[in-house]
Amino acid sequence: MQDGMKVLVAYDGSTEAHNALVQAVDLAKKFNGAVTALNVYYDPGESQYSATLTETEGIAPRDEGSIRILRPAKDYLEESKVKYELKTFRSSNVPKTILDIAEKEGYGCIALGSRGLGGARAWLLGSVSSRVIAESTCPVIVV
Repeated sequence: MQDGMKVLVAYDGSTEAHNALVQAVDLAKKFNGAVTALNVYYDPGESQYSATLTETEGIAPRDEGSIRILRPAKDYLEESKVKYELKTFRSSNVPKTILDIAEKEGYGCIALGSRGLGGARAWLLGSVSSRVIAESTCPVIVV
């Protein structure tokens, strides 16, 4: 990546995630930064697997789903001309994975979509967004 602002986008292929990606690209352009689109593959049996995706690497069958999900993000990022990276992570705890990656890799901002999934706490925001907002040590943009 580079010295400007690094923006981590939690990307699940939804319209909300795409809108978060658009905002992340705008930020990266304004602050000479870079964007990482992260797909966290929920896997109750995994907690420590990660990969930076390229089409030339050996891909596990579960990662093929992440590649399909990330393909529109890749197309948009290439078109936007910002520096970018695509990552996938298998985890049983999606919000914790997003937060850990953001902190360990020094991201200046997290962008994610909101889906208004059930539950009292998550009435307005999805449970992933609620937890990321509550526990993040960097700014969070919820679109």
